Amino acid sequence: MIIDNILMVFIIILFLMMFGITNLNVITRYFFNNPITFSVEMGRYCFVSIIFLGAIFTTKEDRHIQVDFFTGMFPEKFRCLVEQVGRLFMAIFFAIVTAYTCEMALANMNVKSSAMQIPMAVPYFIMAFGSAGICLESIVNMVLYQKGIKKKSRTIEEEEDALS
Repeated sequence: MIIDNILMVFIIILFLMMFGITNLNVITRYFFNNPITFSVEMGRYCFVSIIFLGAIFTTKEDRHIQVDFFTGMFPEKFRCLVEQVGRLFMAIFFAIVTAYTCEMALANMNVKSSAMQIPMAVPYFIMAFGSAGICLESIVNMVLYQKGIKKKSRTIEEEEDALS
């Protein structure tokens, strides 16, 4: 999908920026005793952006962390119901996070970051975008699983158990 590709390219660019500025800061600090003042802040913003944007892909593939110890003991139909309820709670939680991060971004439009002097609304809006994407993907997954279009793939452990 085009949006997935654009998002992936953006994540890769953010990673390269984070990696590059961090390494450049190490070199300038060690060899020239003159660190780059904004490198830590830029690295932090890139890292948070990578996490929130990457979580959209994780949610889309339904590969986020799940505690399936208890649900694994239940029959298939009940396990599917519990997983759907979990997706619903995830969508609700990230809808709330989206609302609050948008509110924080709007409240901090005129506040500048200490080193880079960018509006603090930028990192908050990235968090809001990522949270909204997670919420949307959770809802899409709920619909796809409910209609039977998407099936839960088995874990490596489940595949090994099936073979033995």
